Amino acid sequence: MKAARSQGGVALALVVWFIAGMALLVSGIVADARIDTRMAQLHYFRAQVAAAGDGAINLALADQFGREQGGRAGMGRRLAYTLGVHNVDVRMIPVGLFVNISTASEGELRDLFELAVNSTDASPRELAASVIAFRSLRGDDAFFSPEDVLRVSGVDRSVFDAVRDYITVANLGGEGAPGTGDTTERIESIAAAMRGQGKLMQGQVQPNAGSLRVDAVVELGGQYWVRRRWVQFEPASHSALPWRILRSEAARPLPNEDWN
Repeated sequence: MKAARSQGGVALALVVWFIAGMALLVSGIVADARIDTRMAQLHYFRAQVAAAGDGAINLALADQFGREQGGRAGMGRRLAYTLGVHNVDVRMIPVGLFVNISTASEGELRDLFELAVNSTDASPRELAASVIAFRSLRGDDAFFSPEDVLRVSGVDRSVFDAVRDYITVANLGGEGAPGTGDTTERIESIAAAMRGQGKLMQGQVQPNAGSLRVDAVVELGGQYWVRRRWVQFEPASHSALPWRILRSEAARPLPNEDWN
């Protein structure tokens, strides 16, 4: 009897462990399925935003080029379009307003990091000095895209996320245009323009618009998304269009309060 009871206890324990193992396995499968579903939805949203955003950007560029040809450059830098079921708000910002991390002075970089970064282990002065040192070491090959600033010592993802909306690099054009003010004023103008506000969006500020950063803002799934393209008003050799796309950034969601 004792042997039978002992064997029964062992069998019961094995059953319990088997059930527990199966429960963990099922939980893992369900968790993976949820992650896959969210990833699929994310890619689906990005594809929708990219398609609607690119269409609206092309329409906005056509409108902007027409105004420049007609002698009314600088007017209507915020344009609204409807493509299918999507309402797209386009904000066109001259690249000359952005801080060019390829050429900016140490003072401009310090102002950039001071204004844009709320909390970081490195001080704005240290970050600016690190950018200058990195440029001195790398020369003209220092920055090919805004993301390259992540290669600078002390610049982590949180710092990049804080400054990414205010910077450009040499190959995207945009030295500070005359009359655009100091770094503080330029960043404030950019921040207002990204919200669809400010003098720039009303056509009251007209810096050189040879190169533009064009943000197409789409509300999708209860959240704002942005499709960003860098454009130069110079035809490409293989295209009949009077502009060329220098860079396209993947569509990404952003905090609603930044874009409303």
